[in-house]
Amino acid sequence: MFYYIFSDLNEHSILDNLKSRYGRGLIYTYTGSILVAVNPYKMFNIYGLDMVKRYEGKPLGELPPHLFAIGSVSYTKMIKDNENQVLIISGESGAGKTESTKLVMQYLAAVNRSGNNLITEQILEANPLLESFGNAKTIRNDNSSRFGKYIEVFFKNGAIVGAKTAEYLLEKSRIVTQAPEERNYHVFYEMLEELSDEQKAKYGLQTAPKYFYLNQGGSALIRGRDDADNYRKLTAAMDILNFERQEQETIVKILASVLHIGNVYFKVVQENNHDRAELGSDAEIKWVAHLLDLSEDWLKQALTSKVTEARGDRFYTPYNLDQALDARDAVAKALYCRMFSWLVERINMIICRAEREKSTSLAVLDIFGFEDFHFNSFEQLCINYANETLQFFFNQHIFRLEQKEYSKEKIRWEHIEFKDNQPTIDLVATKPAGILHILDDESNFPQATDNSFLEKCHFHHSGNELYDKPRMSDPEFYVVHYAGKIKYNVQHFLEKNKDTLRSDVIELMCESKNQILSQMFKDHRDRLITKTLSKTTGRYVTVKPRTTTVAASFNESLLSLIDTMSRCNPFFVRCIKPNAQKAPMTFEDIVVLDQLRYTGMLETIRIRKMGYPVRIKFPHFIERYRCLMKGEPIRSNQVPWDVCKVILQSQGPEFKDEYQIGATKVFMKEAFESRLDTAAGAIKRAAAVRLQTMVRTFLVRNRHQKLRSAVTRLQRMVRMWKTRRDFRTVRNGIVLAQAQFRMFSQRRRYLKTRENLKHRLEEHRLHRRKQEVQAKMEKERRGNMAMGCVTSSECNAAMI
Repeated sequence: MFYYIFSDLNEHSILDNLKSRYGRGLIYTYTGSILVAVNPYKMFNIYGLDMVKRYEGKPLGELPPHLFAIGSVSYTKMIKDNENQVLIISGESGAGKTESTKLVMQYLAAVNRSGNNLITEQILEANPLLESFGNAKTIRNDNSSRFGKYIEVFFKNGAIVGAKTAEYLLEKSRIVTQAPEERNYHVFYEMLEELSDEQKAKYGLQTAPKYFYLNQGGSALIRGRDDADNYRKLTAAMDILNFERQEQETIVKILASVLHIGNVYFKVVQENNHDRAELGSDAEIKWVAHLLDLSEDWLKQALTSKVTEARGDRFYTPYNLDQALDARDAVAKALYCRMFSWLVERINMIICRAEREKSTSLAVLDIFGFEDFHFNSFEQLCINYANETLQFFFNQHIFRLEQKEYSKEKIRWEHIEFKDNQPTIDLVATKPAGILHILDDESNFPQATDNSFLEKCHFHHSGNELYDKPRMSDPEFYVVHYAGKIKYNVQHFLEKNKDTLRSDVIELMCESKNQILSQMFKDHRDRLITKTLSKTTGRYVTVKPRTTTVAASFNESLLSLIDTMSRCNPFFVRCIKPNAQKAPMTFEDIVVLDQLRYTGMLETIRIRKMGYPVRIKFPHFIERYRCLMKGEPIRSNQVPWDVCKVILQSQGPEFKDEYQIGATKVFMKEAFESRLDTAAGAIKRAAAVRLQTMVRTFLVRNRHQKLRSAVTRLQRMVRMWKTRRDFRTVRNGIVLAQAQFRMFSQRRRYLKTRENLKHRLEEHRLHRRKQEVQAKMEKERRGNMAMGCVTSSECNAAMI
C-alpha cells in the first residue's frame, strides 16, 4: 500500500503524512481500501484517458493512490463477483465531493463496454443539470451541493444500461433567504445572465440585484464562473436528455415565478383592532398568475388568508404580516422544490432503462458531511444525524458485522473495543423519545412552540450522558456526536420541520392550465392520499393522512438508503478540505485535524489494522486464485478447505497471521489480498504472455510460410522472367551474330562476285576493246590492202 500505517498510530502521524504528500502534489492517500482525497483547489492533469487505461483492471495498491483506482477496483469487483457496489463519498462542504463524484462518473463512462454512447452521454449530462438546480455559493464553497444524492449506474455484462438518482434533503431555506456573501441556487443567476432582453420581457424579468430572493447575500458574481455559458450548457444538457420544448418553457416560467413571488410585499391594515396583511401591489401577482396559468384571485387569497374546513364549510382567516410573509415564502419553496423533485423523476424516466433484477449496479453516494457552525439549526441536526447513521453503517461494515461473521465462521479472533455510536442514533431518532420524534409530536400540536419542544427534550434526556443543556436558559441543547459535542439552537425548529404546503395551495396549483405544472402537484397530492378498505361497504375510501414532517420524511429516506447500501459492497472516499480560504495547495493543520476527528480516521485505521475486512467464499477464492497452485492438480477427494489452504500457504509461512480459513470463507487482511491479487495477476499475465507468444508465433509462422511461399513464387517468376529475358537476349544476340555472319559472308561473296564481275567486265571490255582494235586494225589492214591493189593496178595501168 502507498499509505504506510505507523506502529505509533495517532492523529498527528496521519496529519504529518497527509501534509507531506500534499506538499509534493500527491492529493490521494490510502488507508486500507479507504481513499483520502485532499482538495487541491486546482485541477491536475491526472484524469485523462491515459490515466483511465493505466488504472483499468489494476488491483488496489499496485499503482499510486488515485480516485480512478477506487473506481477500477469497484467496477472490477462488480463484474467479477456479480455483486452490487457503492462508493460513499463524504466530507464537509468545500472538500471536493461533487468534483469527485463527477470524476467517478466519467471514469465509469470511459471503461464501460456499451456501444450505446447516447445513454452514457445522458447519464453524464444529468450531473451538471442537477448541479445548476441544486448547487449554490456558500461562505465555504463556491459550488456547494445543497442536497444529497445517490446515483445508481446499472450495468449488464460490463456495459452501462441505465442509471437512477435519488435526492435527499434539498436546502429549502436557501430559496428565500441567504447569508451574506452567499447566493441562491446557480440556475437563477445563469438564467438572468443568458436570456436576451426580449426573452426577459416575455417573463417580466430584470437583473439579479432587483430580486429580494437573489440580493440578500450581496454580490451575485463568482470569480471564474461564467453563468451565461453555464446556462447554455444547461439547455444543451436538456436537449441531450430529450426534454421537450414545452417542459423547458415551464421550467423557466417556474423559475421566473419564484423570483416574482419574492418581490411580493404586504402592507398592514387595522381591522377590528387586529392587524391584517394586504398586498402592497398587484404587479408581481399578475406576472405569477400569467406565467403559471393560475387564477389571480385564488392566488391573492392563498397569500393573504388561511382556509379552515369544518363540517363541509370553509372559513377564511386573514393573515397578519408575519404569516403572510411565511405563506409567500412557503409557496416559493413549494414551487422550486416540487420542480426539483420533478426534474429528478424526469431524468430517471429518461436514463433508467435497465431491468434492475437482471443487472448489477455501481452506486455513488455524494452526501453532506458533518457540520458544526457557530449557529447550528434544524438542518445541521438532520445532516449530522445522517452522518451519524453513515458512521454506524461504516462501523458495521468495517467491524461489527465482520466480528459476527468471525464467530459464525469459527475462526480465532480477539474482541476489539470500538466507539459505538448507536446510543447517539437512539438519542436523536428512536421512538418514542428521540429528539426528532419529540419534534414531530410537537409539530402536530397547534399550541406547541420551540421552547415547549426544548423543555420536553430536557425532560426526557437530562440524564443521558450524550445530551446536555446549557447552564443559562438559552434556547439550546448539546448532543455528543462521534465527531464531538455540538450545540444546537432550537429557534424555528418547528417551523422548519413542518414546512408543508396547505392543501388549498396544492389544489390551486393542481388547477393550473399549464398541464406540466398541474401534473407536478397532482402527483404530489396523490402521494399524500392513502386509501383504506371500508369494513361496512367493502370499498376503498380516501383517508386524509397525518401531515408528514420533514424529519419523518428524511428519517424514512435515510433508513431506506442504509438498507439499499447494506446490500452492496461499499468503498469509502473521505474528502478533506485543506484550508478555509479555498486557496490552492495550502495546508492548514488545524482545519485538516478537525476533519480527521470528524471522519473518525484513527478509529477506522485501527479497526482495519486489527481485523480481517476481506471475506471470500471458497468457490470464488479457488476460482480467483487457483493459478497460485502453479499447475498442481486438484484431486477429486480434496475438499475446498484444503485447496484454499494450499493456495494460502503458497505465499510462505511469514504471512500466516494475515489470513484465516473459516467454515465457508477465507478471511484476509487487505494488504494480503492485495499481495494475492498481485501474485495471481503476475502469473496470469505471464500465462497470457506465453499464450500470446504462442499465438503470435503461430500467426507469425503462418504469415511467414505464406510470405515465403509467395516470395518463392515471386522469385520463381522473377527467375523465369530473367532467364527468359537472358535467353531472349542471347538468342537475339545469336540471331544478330548469325545475321552479321551471314551478312559478312554474303557481302564477302557479293564483293567477290562483284570483283569477279568487275574483272570479267574489264576483261570483256578489254577483250572488246582488243577486238575493236583488232577489228580496226584489220579494217585498216584491209583498207590498206585494197588501196595497195588499186595503186598497183593504176601503176600497172600506167605502166601499161
